[in-house]
Amino acid sequence: MFYSNGMIQNVRRRLAAFVPALCLLFGAVASAQQGYRPPDLDKEIFDVKKVDLDKFDRSGLVSALISVGRDFDKKDEVDYELRAHALAIASRLDKDNERLTTTLKQLKDDGETVGDPGDKERVCKRLASGIRALVREKDNEDNQICAAYCVDIALRLDPKSESASKLEEYQEQLSKGGHKADWTDMLGKVIRHQTNPWEEEEEVFEKKEVTMPGGEAKSFARSQSRINGLVVRQLPGGKMAGAASAVNATALREDGQKGLLFTFNQDVGPMMGGCLEEVIKFLRVRYDATPEKVPDGFRIELGFQDKYVPKDGPSAATLFTLVLDSLFSGEELDTDFACTGDITADGQVQKIGGTAGKIRGATKRGCKIVGIPVSNGKEVADVLLLDGPQQLLDIQIFTMADFDEAHAISRKEKSPEVQETLDAFDDIAKVVKEGSLDLLKNPEVLKRLEAVVDKMPNHLSAKLLMEYGTGKNPKVLSLGGSFNELDVASSGIFRLMGPLFRRSFFGEEEEEEEAFEITDEQRDEAKESVAEIKKLVKNIDPKLKKYSEAVLEVCEAVADGPEDDEKAKKYTERLKEGMEKVQSTRSKLQEDPEIMEEIMD
Repeated sequence: MFYSNGMIQNVRRRLAAFVPALCLLFGAVASAQQGYRPPDLDKEIFDVKKVDLDKFDRSGLVSALISVGRDFDKKDEVDYELRAHALAIASRLDKDNERLTTTLKQLKDDGETVGDPGDKERVCKRLASGIRALVREKDNEDNQICAAYCVDIALRLDPKSESASKLEEYQEQLSKGGHKADWTDMLGKVIRHQTNPWEEEEEVFEKKEVTMPGGEAKSFARSQSRINGLVVRQLPGGKMAGAASAVNATALREDGQKGLLFTFNQDVGPMMGGCLEEVIKFLRVRYDATPEKVPDGFRIELGFQDKYVPKDGPSAATLFTLVLDSLFSGEELDTDFACTGDITADGQVQKIGGTAGKIRGATKRGCKIVGIPVSNGKEVADVLLLDGPQQLLDIQIFTMADFDEAHAISRKEKSPEVQETLDAFDDIAKVVKEGSLDLLKNPEVLKRLEAVVDKMPNHLSAKLLMEYGTGKNPKVLSLGGSFNELDVASSGIFRLMGPLFRRSFFGEEEEEEEAFEITDEQRDEAKESVAEIKKLVKNIDPKLKKYSEAVLEVCEAVADGPEDDEKAKKYTERLKEGMEKVQSTRSKLQEDPEIMEEIMD
């Protein structure tokens, strides 16, 4: 595979655009980084003066809302969107609260808060108590509105808390009364805190519209359709996490509209806008010969479940194509299906980034069928190597070479061949789960897995489980997976050391060079990074040996602190030299054509 110099330069530009190599070395952004967006403290959503809460209940509710906005333990980290929403409500109930002011400033300045981490279960109980006090005043409209926002926050914080069932009752009651949380225009522009030395400036997000000529149909076969997409999000701590997020398409007749207008329910980045253009080209070709299926005079909106988070990247292109196609065809999509992947105008599904994290996100969401680009298969082998076979038993993962393969597994009503294959694999998974993973080595189980692969060669879960059962599964991470895991493990440290990165790599000079101070908390995080990287070493692609050593050296330097009698400024210089080594090693990898070809192949 060959690339022109212009192509290589374009790939390198895209490589630098995303924090860790999860997408950095796949040249595709799955979802725009979820930077902190400060809440609008002035927009009127209810009359604060009319909210009837006694001093004790108001204080407890405000305190709980502020706790949502602060940092939690790593296992319970909360995304920036929810934190900002909670602080928006807290500020309306007690705008002069000192703890609130401090939290808002810390998130704006540093993207994190300082202090003891919160506990979700305890916070949910406190929120539930405040909500109970609000809904008690049934004739107070402003109480009910405020309660609707607080219930939304509590259920998003922990939908499985001990208080969840009661909160859901409140939500249903409030909804029947016409009270729902509407977060539109509640958040400001994204503040991107420096997370690594190669991050470029934020892309411009704007409204995107694409048109398509109308046809002869009176209306779409379906007016709405919904599909699950797989994304990667940045957590407040700097690390990345996979998730599944719903995308819906809604077609509404628009007076004066000529043809069909496709748009989003929010501003999007340039890559996502560009991928929609390719999707519409594909649909125009697909339905060119059947104008009786194409209506005229409609506006079609693609809506994201988490519409308050900035979006960019082409990895939603395949799911856009599937959900829009279902409007024309009338076919219902499988609610247990999720997918990711770029797509071309001729329907070829293209490689994207962050596959391993996305599959983990699909597992958490309870998806049962997942489609990924065929060229991302190696990253699923990475999941098997790092996490074991359990996830491949829980989810049936298929590769998708083109739209037809994506279409076959995404519809609710599947062909007999596809349905029989799904059922056969479910039977195998049930047997293994009821027994033990050692059953994957059983000749009869292997024979049944082979039959699944023979029927549908793109059934990746069955194929990898066969390799696992015969001991032929990869023992080393893919090149992209190696980068991904290294960067995920070290991203928190690079974020914490942002000021030193800027001085070292961006030429920011201070009037007087100061020693770089590292807190005990930062050292503890560095120790965790060191432990994670050491676990990865045996599985890292050998091509990244020098790079992994350079990353580990920096993390160890932070974890261990200054050596005996080492002056603070000397220690700072050592850290800078370590980071320069990381940058230099990484740059050489990016400039290696063989590395680039293997990553993009």
